[in-house]
Amino acid sequence: MAKGIDIQIERLQDRFKDKLWTSVSSTNKDYFGRIYRNERDGDVIPQRFVSGNDYKDVLLNDKKAVTCFFDVQPEESYEFQFNANVWILFAVNLKTLYPSITDRATEYVHEDVVREIKKIGGWNVTGLVRGLPAFADYSLVKDSDDMQPFYLFRINCEVKYPLNC
Repeated sequence: MAKGIDIQIERLQDRFKDKLWTSVSSTNKDYFGRIYRNERDGDVIPQRFVSGNDYKDVLLNDKKAVTCFFDVQPEESYEFQFNANVWILFAVNLKTLYPSITDRATEYVHEDVVREIKKIGGWNVTGLVRGLPAFADYSLVKDSDDMQPFYLFRINCEVKYPLNC
Protein backbone atom coordinates (compact mmCIF):
# COMPACT_ATOMS: atom_id res chain seq x y z
CA MET A 1 0.00 0.00 0.00
CA ALA A 2 1.41 3.35 -1.03
CA LYS A 3 2.11 6.08 1.53
CA GLY A 4 3.30 9.68 1.42
CA ILE A 5 4.68 10.94 -1.87
CA ASP A 6 4.17 7.52 -3.49
CA ILE A 7 0.39 8.05 -3.45
CA GLN A 8 0.79 11.14 -5.66
CA ILE A 9 3.31 9.41 -7.91
CA GLU A 10 1.06 6.39 -8.43
CA ARG A 11 -1.91 8.65 -9.26
CA LEU A 12 0.07 10.42 -11.97
CA GLN A 13 1.65 7.19 -13.22
CA ASP A 14 -1.86 5.70 -13.64
CA ARG A 15 -3.03 8.85 -15.45
CA PHE A 16 -0.10 8.62 -17.86
CA LYS A 17 -0.90 4.94 -18.54
CA ASP A 18 -4.57 5.74 -19.21
CA LYS A 19 -4.33 9.06 -21.09
CA LEU A 20 -0.94 9.54 -22.77
CA TRP A 21 -0.45 8.34 -26.34
CA THR A 22 -3.40 5.97 -26.31
CA SER A 23 -2.89 5.10 -29.99
CA VAL A 24 0.32 3.27 -29.01
CA SER A 25 0.01 -0.23 -27.57
CA SER A 26 0.44 -0.44 -23.79
CA THR A 27 3.06 -3.15 -24.34
CA ASN A 28 5.14 -0.52 -26.15
CA LYS A 29 5.21 1.81 -23.11
CA ASP A 30 6.89 1.45 -19.71
CA TYR A 31 5.62 3.77 -16.99
CA PHE A 32 7.63 3.04 -13.88
CA GLY A 33 6.87 4.68 -10.57
CA ARG A 34 9.40 6.02 -8.12
CA ILE A 35 12.99 4.97 -8.65
CA TYR A 36 15.89 4.81 -6.24
CA ARG A 37 19.42 5.90 -7.10
CA ASN A 38 21.68 2.96 -6.36
CA GLU A 39 25.41 3.00 -6.91
CA ARG A 40 27.13 0.05 -8.52
CA ASP A 41 30.81 0.06 -9.48
CA GLY A 42 30.87 3.87 -9.37
CA ASP A 43 27.80 4.19 -11.61
CA VAL A 44 24.45 5.63 -10.50
CA ILE A 45 21.72 3.28 -11.66
CA PRO A 46 18.00 4.10 -11.37
CA GLN A 47 16.25 1.10 -9.88
CA ARG A 48 12.60 0.38 -9.16
CA PHE A 49 11.33 -1.55 -6.18
CA VAL A 50 9.78 -4.90 -7.09
CA SER A 51 9.12 -6.61 -3.74
CA GLY A 52 10.85 -7.62 -0.52
CA ASN A 53 14.49 -6.65 -1.07
CA ASP A 54 14.27 -6.96 -4.85
CA TYR A 55 15.07 -3.98 -7.10
CA LYS A 56 15.38 -3.95 -10.89
CA ASP A 57 17.33 -1.58 -13.08
CA VAL A 58 15.35 0.91 -15.13
CA LEU A 59 17.13 0.86 -18.45
CA LEU A 60 16.38 2.81 -21.59
CA ASN A 61 14.96 0.53 -24.26
CA ASP A 62 14.92 1.83 -27.83
CA LYS A 63 12.37 -0.85 -28.72
CA LYS A 64 9.81 0.97 -26.52
CA ALA A 65 7.97 4.10 -27.60
CA VAL A 66 7.99 5.41 -24.01
CA THR A 67 10.01 4.83 -20.89
CA CYS A 68 9.08 7.01 -17.91
CA PHE A 69 10.07 7.09 -14.26
CA PHE A 70 9.87 9.40 -11.23
CA ASP A 71 12.86 10.53 -9.16
CA VAL A 72 12.11 12.17 -5.79
CA GLN A 73 14.88 14.61 -4.90
CA PRO A 74 16.38 14.22 -1.43
CA GLU A 75 15.27 17.48 0.17
CA GLU A 76 11.67 17.79 1.31
CA SER A 77 10.06 20.56 3.33
CA TYR A 78 7.15 20.64 5.73
CA GLU A 79 4.77 23.46 6.42
CA PHE A 80 1.17 22.27 6.82
CA GLN A 81 1.87 19.47 4.36
CA PHE A 82 4.98 18.01 2.79
CA ASN A 83 6.50 19.43 -0.39
CA ALA A 84 8.85 17.40 -2.56
CA ASN A 85 10.72 18.13 -5.74
CA VAL A 86 10.08 15.32 -8.18
CA TRP A 87 11.67 14.79 -11.56
CA ILE A 88 9.61 12.96 -14.18
CA LEU A 89 11.96 11.52 -16.78
CA PHE A 90 10.97 10.41 -20.27
CA ALA A 91 12.77 8.59 -23.06
CA VAL A 92 10.49 8.55 -26.11
CA ASN A 93 10.47 7.61 -29.77
CA LEU A 94 8.95 10.67 -31.46
CA LYS A 95 8.36 8.89 -34.77
CA THR A 96 6.20 6.25 -33.05
CA LEU A 97 4.28 8.73 -30.90
CA TYR A 98 3.73 11.37 -33.61
CA PRO A 99 4.04 9.63 -36.99
CA SER A 100 2.28 12.41 -38.92
CA ILE A 101 4.10 15.36 -37.31
CA THR A 102 6.81 16.75 -39.56
CA ASP A 103 7.82 19.77 -37.51
CA ARG A 104 8.91 19.98 -33.85
CA ALA A 105 7.41 16.83 -32.32
CA THR A 106 9.31 17.61 -29.12
CA GLU A 107 6.92 20.48 -28.45
CA TYR A 108 3.93 18.15 -28.84
CA VAL A 109 5.37 15.67 -26.37
CA HIS A 110 5.99 18.40 -23.75
CA GLU A 111 2.48 19.77 -24.21
CA ASP A 112 0.85 16.34 -23.85
CA VAL A 113 2.77 15.48 -20.67
CA VAL A 114 2.24 18.86 -18.97
CA ARG A 115 -1.48 18.79 -19.80
CA GLU A 116 -1.88 15.49 -17.93
CA ILE A 117 0.24 16.65 -14.97
CA LYS A 118 -1.96 19.73 -14.54
CA LYS A 119 -5.05 17.52 -14.27
CA ILE A 120 -3.75 15.91 -11.07
CA GLY A 121 -4.01 18.07 -7.97
CA GLY A 122 -0.91 18.83 -5.95
CA TRP A 123 1.54 18.90 -8.88
CA ASN A 124 3.18 22.15 -10.00
CA VAL A 125 5.46 22.11 -13.05
CA THR A 126 8.62 24.11 -12.29
CA GLY A 127 10.91 23.32 -15.20
CA LEU A 128 11.86 21.44 -18.33
CA VAL A 129 15.27 19.94 -19.12
CA ARG A 130 15.85 18.72 -22.69
CA GLY A 131 18.23 16.10 -24.05
CA LEU A 132 21.15 14.37 -22.35
CA PRO A 133 21.35 16.92 -19.49
CA ALA A 134 17.95 15.62 -18.32
CA PHE A 135 19.56 12.25 -17.58
CA ALA A 136 23.00 13.52 -16.50
CA ASP A 137 22.62 12.14 -12.95
CA TYR A 138 22.38 8.56 -14.22
CA SER A 139 25.14 6.41 -15.65
CA LEU A 140 24.94 4.33 -18.80
CA VAL A 141 23.02 6.93 -20.85
CA LYS A 142 24.73 7.59 -24.16
CA ASP A 143 24.50 10.13 -27.00
CA SER A 144 22.51 7.77 -29.23
CA ASP A 145 19.73 7.64 -26.59
CA ASP A 146 18.94 11.24 -27.58
CA MET A 147 19.28 11.16 -31.36
CA GLN A 148 16.26 11.39 -33.67
CA PRO A 149 13.81 9.76 -33.47
CA PHE A 150 14.71 9.21 -29.80
CA TYR A 151 14.34 12.06 -27.36
CA LEU A 152 15.14 12.45 -23.67
CA PHE A 153 13.57 15.06 -21.41
CA ARG A 154 12.67 15.76 -17.81
CA ILE A 155 9.80 17.67 -16.27
CA ASN A 156 10.62 19.11 -12.84
CA CYS A 157 7.73 19.44 -10.42
CA GLU A 158 6.96 20.52 -6.90
CA VAL A 159 4.50 18.13 -5.31
CA LYS A 160 2.36 18.73 -2.26
CA TYR A 161 1.13 15.75 -0.29
CA PRO A 162 -0.31 15.12 3.17
CA LEU A 163 1.46 13.20 5.86
CA ASN A 164 -0.88 10.35 6.71
CA CYS A 165 -0.32 9.36 10.34
